[in-house]
Amino acid sequence: MFNRYLKVDSSLRLIIMKIKKQLLYLLFVLIPSLFFGQIHISNKIKESSIATTEDNALYFIDFWATWCGPCIHVSKYLESLQKQFPENFYILSLTKENEDVVNRFMAKNTMGLAVGIDFEGETFAKNNISTLPYGILFNAEGKKLWEGHAAELKSYDIASYLRANKTTISIENFFKLEAYKQEVVVDNDDNKRKSFSVLELDVDPEINSGIQMVTKHGFLEIEGRLQDILAYALHCNKAQIKIPTEVNKYYKMSFEEGSKAFENKETYISRALKLKEKIFEKEGEVFFLNIDNPNFWDTNQIEWGVGNPKYLIGDSDIQADNVSFNDVFYQLSNLLERPIIVNENYEADSTLHDWQIHYKYFEFMSTNLEEYGVKIEKKVATYPEYVYRAR
Repeated sequence: MFNRYLKVDSSLRLIIMKIKKQLLYLLFVLIPSLFFGQIHISNKIKESSIATTEDNALYFIDFWATWCGPCIHVSKYLESLQKQFPENFYILSLTKENEDVVNRFMAKNTMGLAVGIDFEGETFAKNNISTLPYGILFNAEGKKLWEGHAAELKSYDIASYLRANKTTISIENFFKLEAYKQEVVVDNDDNKRKSFSVLELDVDPEINSGIQMVTKHGFLEIEGRLQDILAYALHCNKAQIKIPTEVNKYYKMSFEEGSKAFENKETYISRALKLKEKIFEKEGEVFFLNIDNPNFWDTNQIEWGVGNPKYLIGDSDIQADNVSFNDVFYQLSNLLERPIIVNENYEADSTLHDWQIHYKYFEFMSTNLEEYGVKIEKKVATYPEYVYRAR
């Protein structure tokens, strides 16, 4: 009888071991599926002409932009890495720029790496990308193995990670291609408000007095000429926006705070109004801001209440209630009638502040801005010019 119990016990152990093996196998197979499509792209501009395998153990995201000179140099270095490891390793250069801008760049420049457009800037935001060039190395499970300046990833790093990471996932499963969702309504009178709406208003063609902005019930409402609204969306000087007169109509637009439309205003506006954009580099006089240790106000200095304008602009100063750095310096740029450029190592975020800035006399403005930890100077530099036309 004792022998019979031993046989039963041994059989049970064999069954348990088989179940464990099956579970391990299922986990091995399903892990890549669980990661499926974690890197969303809205368009793949080109496939890699160097990488040779469809299934890879390592994926490197090269965050870059066409306007970023160092990024272009780093791309050449990354091409050499891709040539050293054409199997099980795949590099994608990812940008959140407009597709037309990237295509124009690609027409003039040869790149061996794969190039894609970040869907709504989602991957940039998710990984807190604040400086370029930058790169992140993932394994097939979506785990970050390495991140930093893209030029600091070495061939011996890749070789080491390849030895330690054997699971693979296909390019198609690692990157999820996702088209932009249409979230635009022409009307603003629906009972259920959309995250973005645009309404053309019948206004005297001579009226061109900037934009009016208020926040109501979780929505930012903007009213003004299209040129002014686009300048606000891009946080640039109005003169940097070139747009045909017949397209520069008067609109009322609404953006739900925290939505993709709110974070990507220019993209949603261009798509809704069927605009095409081209970006050119110009050289001219600018105000250059050097920011090392910002000392911005909090939001308790000015309190105008809900539903009131965010700005009060006088003859010599501008006041703002609960406004981000980018927003207030967009206004200042237009008051000064000159582009404003910020030092490369400072990345403004969406934190809200109260502001009171003098702008009439440069010396007073300079002293005023130093109180916020901002040094300003006049200089000649390059800046972007955005040219729009109807599709």
